[in-house]
Amino acid sequence: MKSSIQAQLLAAVCAVAPLAAFAKTPEEVSKEYDNYPVRYCADTESAEARQTLIAELWEHDPAAETKLWPEGKIPLKANDNPIKFLEYGLWSRNLTVTDVNDPFFTFFPAKGEGPKPVAVILPGGGYRSLGWNKEGTEIAEWLNSLGFSAAVLLYRAPDQRDAALCDIQRTIGILRRDASKYAIDPGRVGVIGFSAGANLAIRVSTNWRTRLYARVDDADDYSCRPDFQLPIYPWDIRTRKDPSTPQKGWTGLDLRPEYPVDAETPPAFIAQSLDDFCEAETAVAYDQRLRRAGVSSTMRIYLDGGHGYGLRRLGHATDTWPYEAASWLAPFARP
Repeated sequence: MKSSIQAQLLAAVCAVAPLAAFAKTPEEVSKEYDNYPVRYCADTESAEARQTLIAELWEHDPAAETKLWPEGKIPLKANDNPIKFLEYGLWSRNLTVTDVNDPFFTFFPAKGEGPKPVAVILPGGGYRSLGWNKEGTEIAEWLNSLGFSAAVLLYRAPDQRDAALCDIQRTIGILRRDASKYAIDPGRVGVIGFSAGANLAIRVSTNWRTRLYARVDDADDYSCRPDFQLPIYPWDIRTRKDPSTPQKGWTGLDLRPEYPVDAETPPAFIAQSLDDFCEAETAVAYDQRLRRAGVSSTMRIYLDGGHGYGLRRLGHATDTWPYEAASWLAPFARP
């Protein structure tokens, strides 16, 4: 059975006319966008093409979705707006969503017998939107190949940072409570985040002793401390030049008070590039603070790659981070 969202998308696709004859090839799209790899390029010239692509990229099993909050018990709820699909990244086969007000995770189980480690995937988007494919489902497929189950969390957005923290705290509790249902090891539950998702991964890794919300049920009796963390191109954890906004940049290597690292912060793998607008100093600052607290931290700084690449091989130094991360994750794959 398809979810109501999927049914709406399917209806929209069925209602449109056949694609126009002037549809662009992936090769043509690639040339328009500085030779972005052809395998990730798609035609978005017409509304029909965009609707078809949205339906394709969003396709997943609705039975794999788990809503985080019982009806009427969503803390810090902003509104009831339905989830919205954005079109600006579709040319690169990346579907972004916003207006997430009833958050949920989609579970992708690893193959094989016995309980598996699991990583909660936190897509980025500046807390304004979430990258469903490039920093979500593509990451889940990679983790599955390493023997990890994965849960892609669509946390609340836009501009709901505290609500997003509630969502990841709740998600980890649900996974631990329902470990037998998901065939996972409750002692090997980690987080991997990208950009703003990396910010959220760091925040839950340093704010797990107390929930930000009142207890809802027995899932909240389980620890929400991740067992491991992978902040990939992290964003906005250092002291800001303008305290009111990250838009004017950061200064120094001090973390802001909302990221209180201590000796029980989980071990980390951190990756960033020198040409990232979020600044390589962000990774350095977090790695330095972890090490001072006696926490195991592996940091990789790459010559180039920019920001927002996910797992995609784009011909930059950052192409190697998944291999190094896989080696770092290997001990967690073993019971």
